[in-house]
Amino acid sequence: MNTRNGLLFALGAAALATALDGGTAAAQRGNNRGGAASLPQVTCASGVRPSSQAGNAQGTLNRALLPIPAAQKQTYYQQAYDQAQQGVTADANNPYNYFVAAQAAAGLNQPLRADSLFRRTVELCPEFSGEVAPARKAVAQQLVQTGLEAFQRNDTTAAINTWAQATAIDSTLTDAIYYIGVFSGMRGDNDRAVSSFRRILAMPAPEAADSEHVQQRMVSIAGLLDVSARMLNANQNQPAIDLLRDVLRIDPNNRNALYYTSLALYKMQRWADLLPVAEKVLRVDPLNGNEALVMFAAHRALADVAKGQNNTAVEQQHRNAALRLPNPDSMQVTVDQVSLTTDAGVTTVRGVVTGASARPGTAMRLEFTVANPMGDAGTGTVTVAAPERDKTANFEFTIPSTSYPTTYRYRLLP
Repeated sequence: MNTRNGLLFALGAAALATALDGGTAAAQRGNNRGGAASLPQVTCASGVRPSSQAGNAQGTLNRALLPIPAAQKQTYYQQAYDQAQQGVTADANNPYNYFVAAQAAAGLNQPLRADSLFRRTVELCPEFSGEVAPARKAVAQQLVQTGLEAFQRNDTTAAINTWAQATAIDSTLTDAIYYIGVFSGMRGDNDRAVSSFRRILAMPAPEAADSEHVQQRMVSIAGLLDVSARMLNANQNQPAIDLLRDVLRIDPNNRNALYYTSLALYKMQRWADLLPVAEKVLRVDPLNGNEALVMFAAHRALADVAKGQNNTAVEQQHRNAALRLPNPDSMQVTVDQVSLTTDAGVTTVRGVVTGASARPGTAMRLEFTVANPMGDAGTGTVTVAAPERDKTANFEFTIPSTSYPTTYRYRLLP
């Protein structure tokens, strides 16, 4: 049985498009990058003082802050960098030389070189950390922008690698981590996608009003579900369970995470572990005929184990529980292939109803509630005419959503 999560990466692509819309403004801001008006007043424990080369370089760097053409700014950045490097040559242990050289490198759009120089500054004078920390964050943001520009050129590989460099400098860059996860997943790089999505989910949950980062969190859940489905299809059952456990820790009532877990446990014949999971699945997905069969198989297997142990009481307990389970053939209809797609505050719910015991044409009213780790996001009802036994009917309807859903539950209304 193939499984695949219905929540795709469309939200991720939409979020990136928003970031790309701001690319021109970010590039314009980048032209104004430069140093402070003067060398920072930092007292190093080593007693080292600013070199004359650092002072000269800072003066040149300040000229790049003036409202002048971009080409002229670059000339000043290069001159400042060369002057600071002369200071490094004269005194390789003076942190001021490295600090000004780092700022000039940032202005030259060489963020990796700038970061290396900033780190050397702090190595030589830890007291510079207060000045360097925000400067390194700015360098990381440069790399995020560089990654966006690579993506605009359709160079996804360069974009992902550049975003990875940015997050190595600043581990709090949620956007870059998110982009890595989304586009690594689309490229089939499951390991990198999983690592990124796990990092997103390990971060503190955003406020409900922070719609952008709420969306990133929900797409990360969808991304982990997508990878776990591929693992199940490849019979990588224990890795899938480990991944699904991460989802359930954040989203304990996630229907797909519960269902995929039950399928993995079924394949591994871990019957005792399967039963409580299957019960949860049927609470949110009560017309899931396949899950009813999975649960029936678990009770029968545990009854056989108890019989082999001459434990008549436990054997009878499981056989009775198996008999109480709904038989898919006796259900009015079964529901399958449910997917959610959210755009602009509206969630489209699609699914398939298969005929069972209900008389063909009977109106089946299904009430769906979409939800996420923050709670319910919307409720809607769809009516489907029961098809003939073993025949199918598709349904599709929309639910206004207060936030991005990650899961659903439903019930059959009278």
